[in-house]
Amino acid sequence: MLKRISAVGVSCVTALVLVLSAITSSSNVSAVSLEEMTNVAIQCIISHEGSYGSINPNDCGAVSVGKLQWHADRALTVMRRACENDPTFAAATLGSAFYNEVMSASSWNYRTFSSSEASAAAALLSSDCGIAAQDAQAASDVQNYIVSGQNMGITDAGALVLYADIYNFGCGIAAGVARRAASNAGSYSAVTLDDMHNAALNSGYSSNSAFVSRANMVYNYLCQQGFGGTADSDDTSTTTTPVDQFTEDCAGTYIVTGSSLNMRSGPGTNYSIVMTIKGGESVTVTSSNGEWAAVNYGSYEGYCSMNYLERSQDTEPVETTTTTEETTTVTETTTETTMTSETEEITSSSEVATTEIKTEITNYDETTTETTTVTESTTEVSESTDSKYEVDDDNVIVNSAYASKYGDTNMDGEVTVADAVLLHKYLSGIVFMNVEQIANSDCSFDGTLSVKDVTVIMEYLSGHLAALPIL
Repeated sequence: MLKRISAVGVSCVTALVLVLSAITSSSNVSAVSLEEMTNVAIQCIISHEGSYGSINPNDCGAVSVGKLQWHADRALTVMRRACENDPTFAAATLGSAFYNEVMSASSWNYRTFSSSEASAAAALLSSDCGIAAQDAQAASDVQNYIVSGQNMGITDAGALVLYADIYNFGCGIAAGVARRAASNAGSYSAVTLDDMHNAALNSGYSSNSAFVSRANMVYNYLCQQGFGGTADSDDTSTTTTPVDQFTEDCAGTYIVTGSSLNMRSGPGTNYSIVMTIKGGESVTVTSSNGEWAAVNYGSYEGYCSMNYLERSQDTEPVETTTTTEETTTVTETTTETTMTSETEEITSSSEVATTEIKTEITNYDETTTETTTVTESTTEVSESTDSKYEVDDDNVIVNSAYASKYGDTNMDGEVTVADAVLLHKYLSGIVFMNVEQIANSDCSFDGTLSVKDVTVIMEYLSGHLAALPIL
């Protein structure tokens, strides 16, 4: 199960203040306030996270607590906030030793709970002071998720709420899904709830059953609440027809006529959504009963309402498997072309000159003045070269779900040249980093750490990149 360290990820109060005026000017968002979107997103997140008293004593190496399952250092923040609300009650509930640790500890990156500690923490967090602390923290954190999406240019309320839920699953995952949605829609400002949902189901995490189930659950809930999702919502029929009654009479290539169309796991609206197909896309109908059609779209197979499909004017009905094979070939060719283009863009944007990093940093109780030369050429950036560093003879594998702020390798809340120096020292095997630091360092967003990530940080600091990570 993916660890969702960013479940209550980066706290951006300053950024929130700076962008509030821009938020209120958005025409799409004006109908739904930031507070309303935040409250709906919180309800969505809670539905698959926990309750006020939920405790996971050892969640991938550190404790997770509360209704948003705040993890590690974020769990410490929430616990401390609860203690500050009622110190006397907190001390009596936790015991003096545990209470003093909560109030004085600097890090819970690897802190797990014993059974007695878990019971005491659950009692504190379920109390009035614990509930108040969680409500306040959730409102701040989830609002920041939505503001993060607005900063990208997303304006649709439904898309923003779904983005916030995905951000809770992993901030790097949310950034990638949003980028895919904007690419499909034409721009971030054009992204709708359907676009965000479709991008999520076609992302790199589409093979993760928990992620897909969560995305579908939130999408369906938002459709019911009137946040968008035009798909086949007008078709209220739940009548299903046995698949063995389908015929091939209507087989052929069809165009989705609505703004989007749900592909379902069976021929009826009571079946679960497999994915959402954008309006104007071509699909292959293999059989139908006149109301529902068995459909192929890319690598996906499912059922769509015939009310939102129109036979393509440029094609004849599919009579043999040859036409289907030709369609597949064209799709694959298009995919290969897109991948090639993206690779060329990455290579082009990664050309940098030799950079000298000179800074005074304090790390692991050691203050040094260090000059590090980082050199990276276009060929080193390309995927065909072996530029990955190895630490302890193992490739550094990164789980983006642990990321809290990309580029902030030393976790001091900001991205500076000190982060590039620390990452270079880690790659050289000089220092150790925890899982959150490793995730924060994957600024090239390729799942591994290398000198490329050092270069990306320096490009960001020099103003050549507007944001981290590069996607």
